[in-house]
Amino acid sequence: MLITTHIAVTIFFCLLLNLDQREWFMAFVFGVMLDIDHLFGLEGYVSRNGWGAVLHQSWDDGSGMPWKSLLQRPVGAFVVMPLSTGWRYLIPLPFWAMHVGLDYLQIGAGYFSTGIEAVIFASSCLGALAIIHRNWTATEPDGDLRDFARMMWKGVVGYGAAIRRRLGSTA
Repeated sequence: MLITTHIAVTIFFCLLLNLDQREWFMAFVFGVMLDIDHLFGLEGYVSRNGWGAVLHQSWDDGSGMPWKSLLQRPVGAFVVMPLSTGWRYLIPLPFWAMHVGLDYLQIGAGYFSTGIEAVIFASSCLGALAIIHRNWTATEPDGDLRDFARMMWKGVVGYGAAIRRRLGSTA
């Protein structure tokens, strides 16, 4: 699946489970950042297949299967389960399983995976928005949809301004 889909599903489940800041971090490490290993293999993959191959549905290494590291396969449970147990922290296991499950759903769906991924992405975004709205209405019972949209817009603009300030300070 695309990284955007992993991000949307991870955000939805973090909101659904009402996780705290540390739990969000662990959820993103195991739900999204597993794909960072693609950056390490990118140079070799591009040298064998060209830059155009990066845009294909899957990074096929010639075996007919998408390229995956140990943690992106079911056998990765033998690494993630001891980590979860040792840290006495359950969050890595379900988010890792979600990541692996989404990737295997994409492989299994084949030709239909783009449509299925679009539905998963849209459903996760709508679900996250519904949870945010529910939480907002609990704190603002007299607010209407226009107030909610205004609050969401201010949040988006605020994040954009913070990113611009951060990028401006590094230049």
